[in-house]
Amino acid sequence: MSRDNEAEIFFCIGAAILGSSAYNKKHRFPLTLIDFPAMSIRFTLRQLSVFVAVARLGSTRGAGEALAMSQSAASAALGELEAAANELLFDRHGRKLMLNDAGRALLSRAAPLVESAESLSRTFESSTLSLRIAASSTIGNYVLPAILVRFLAEHPTAKLDVSIQNTQGVLDAVSGFNADIGLMEGSTHDPDVVVQPWMDDEMVVVAAPHSPVVRCARRRNDLAAADWIVREPGSGTREFVEQQIGRTLGALNIAFELGDSEAIRRTLIAGYGISCLSRHVVAEDLEAGRLVEINDKLPPLRRPLMILTHRNKAESRGLAAFRNILEFHADVSTA
Repeated sequence: MSRDNEAEIFFCIGAAILGSSAYNKKHRFPLTLIDFPAMSIRFTLRQLSVFVAVARLGSTRGAGEALAMSQSAASAALGELEAAANELLFDRHGRKLMLNDAGRALLSRAAPLVESAESLSRTFESSTLSLRIAASSTIGNYVLPAILVRFLAEHPTAKLDVSIQNTQGVLDAVSGFNADIGLMEGSTHDPDVVVQPWMDDEMVVVAAPHSPVVRCARRRNDLAAADWIVREPGSGTREFVEQQIGRTLGALNIAFELGDSEAIRRTLIAGYGISCLSRHVVAEDLEAGRLVEINDKLPPLRRPLMILTHRNKAESRGLAAFRNILEFHADVSTA
């Protein structure tokens, strides 16, 4: 991108934020001619892009690779930004750069600007829809595939970047502008993230039919004392087990943790332990008799699935189209 184009895009974004009508009156203003009352713009979009990349990746080398520029150029841009701000933005720990208080304050403002500029650039580069999706493990492995197939059937040239993480990872991706939309269980109190209810997910307590757990789990105390296999901390499934089942049964005997629902499912089928998983995960096993439900001592178990977006995220065509598919899937699932 040339310096003139960079300046123009940055002014366009700045004008939108500041409420200026200058860009609508005349489409090309060299940055040096912009004169806001009692204010001068000292940062360039290039400098802010490097700053955001360093904040996310922890080094100027990583930022340079992500932005297709040399490490020296990235270091120079970061130095120029810190000089213009008259403030160091990172603490240096060897080769690792860690945001300090000033850097964190700037990142909350700079990340939306850079994201808006990148979105604007993608809009003019191609008419192809593009979308970055972050989904929790259960949704990503068992719910999302059918949704992606339908989306690509309607938009065959769309470019999708899908990452599957635990619930905390999805939240971090959305709040850090590393995903355009997130799908996860439960809710969040992050002020930068907008949470929209999507659909319900039924949870079931299951074990293998030949497991000793099935024979001894006739009382709530016996059920709590069984060998529970649970997801790792930060998982929405783990949070549900602790809050909902733990509230009903009391303290659970947690035998061990596994970082994947599929691993828990296979361990249960092999005959060890008991767990609570989404019906999406174990539906085929229940139908085939490889697992059985042990829900008679428990109230109905349901949890909400949520759609997450950043509050400063612009609604792109790709995001709007994907929302429509999500709404259609929810309507079909509850019909």
